[in-house]
Amino acid sequence: MENIYPSGASAGVVSRTSVVLVFLLLAGPFGTLVPAASAQQILPDITVECADNVQVDVSPGSSRTAIVYCELENSSMWEEEVDISVQFGDLDGSNPDSVTIEAGTTQSLTIGVSADQNQEAGDYQVNVSAEVTSAGGIPVPGLASDSDEVEVTIAEFTTCDHTVGQGGGNLEAGQIISFSASISCDSNTDSTTKFSARLIDDSGSAVWPTGFDDQSPQCEVLIPDGGTSENCQFQILTPSNLEYTWEGCVIVLEDGGSVPKSCPSSNVVNIKVEPKSLGIGSIELTGNDSVFGEYSDEAPIIIGGVATVLVLAIIGMLVARRKRRSLND
Repeated sequence: MENIYPSGASAGVVSRTSVVLVFLLLAGPFGTLVPAASAQQILPDITVECADNVQVDVSPGSSRTAIVYCELENSSMWEEEVDISVQFGDLDGSNPDSVTIEAGTTQSLTIGVSADQNQEAGDYQVNVSAEVTSAGGIPVPGLASDSDEVEVTIAEFTTCDHTVGQGGGNLEAGQIISFSASISCDSNTDSTTKFSARLIDDSGSAVWPTGFDDQSPQCEVLIPDGGTSENCQFQILTPSNLEYTWEGCVIVLEDGGSVPKSCPSSNVVNIKVEPKSLGIGSIELTGNDSVFGEYSDEAPIIIGGVATVLVLAIIGMLVARRKRRSLND
C-alpha cells in the first residue's frame, strides 16, 4: 500500500488538507443526497459559546462551587463526536470528556468550577475547548474545533467570631466594668473591621444609659489575606451618682452587626450596678442587705430616733450621778 503521509511526518499526524480530502472522498456518496439548498455544512463544524462570567463564593459554610453553562452547536450534516477540554488554571473543576451531537443541533454543556476557601479574591480565566474527533463515524482529527473563555470571579469575604472573657458581676456605682474579648477572623482579601461594647438592660433596651462612660481603647482588627486573631480590652466606667440599680449585660458587637433585643444566654458579661450605700465603717445603712432591710427608706428617721434616745439616756445618767454625789456630800 502506498504511503499517503508526507516524507518526515510522524505516524498519526495528518495535515488538515489531507483529512479534508479523505473525508470528502469517504463522505462523497452521502453528500450527493443532500439538497443544494440545505443550510447544513458538508464539512464537520463545532461552535462553543459559554456564559461570560460566573461567581464563586468561598466563604465558610458556602459550597465554593459554581456551574458554567455552555452551548455546543453542530451546524454540519453529520452526527459528531466532540472531545471537551477545560483549562481551569488556579481553580479546580470537572467536565465531561466528550459528547455526541446530532447533525444540525445544539447541545447544552455544564462545567463545574470550584475553589479552596483560602483562594484569593479576584478574576480568573477558564478556557473551554471542543474538538470534533469523528463525523458520521469517520475520524476527522484536527478538522473542526472551537473555544471560549469564561471569567470566574472569586468573591471577597471576611468573617469574624469572638469570645468574651470573664468579668462583670455585682458592682457599686463608680466602679469599672472590665473584660476582654478574643477575636478570630477569616478572609480572602486584606480588610479591616471594628468591634465595640454595647449595653443592654434587663428590659431589652440598648439605649446607652446616662452616666456610663465607655473608656475602652479602639478595637480595630487589621485582617490580612488568610485571616488573623486579636485580643481587645473593654472598660466602662459606671456613674458614681447612680440613683437606681442598673441590671443587664454587655455584649461585643462588630460594626454593622444588629443589636439583639435581649441579653443573649452566652458570650456576654452580665452585670448589676447598685447605688453607693451610706455606711458607718463596714456596716451598711442602706440597701436591701443593710441592717434596716426593707425599712431602709426610713433609715434617717430611725437613726434620728435612736440618737435622741441615746442623748436622753446619757442626760439621765449624768443627772442620776449628780444626785448621788449630792446625797453623799
